[in-house]
Amino acid sequence: MTFPWAGRARLLLLGVCAFAVLVGALGWYGAQTVSTDCLVAYSQVTGRDGARLPDANGRGLSDQELIDRAYRRALETGQCDPPRTRWKQWLG
Repeated sequence: MTFPWAGRARLLLLGVCAFAVLVGALGWYGAQTVSTDCLVAYSQVTGRDGARLPDANGRGLSDQELIDRAYRRALETGQCDPPRTRWKQWLG
């Protein structure tokens, strides 16, 4: 008894490998953690000359540090949903 795909073993192996790579890549992409949509506001105190004033610890914070701090506070107070894996967002 011969199988119709017996002469195409390389093609079958290539297809199986391509499918495995596709499933692996999709699984990796779906397992990434993403932030939910959240609107935060921040402010920066400046002096008369426009230079940033330091915070309570004596250091000036960058805009990104201020945004990250505001986002963490919004998460802690429950104003924003916590980050979750991408596949959970796909499922709704």
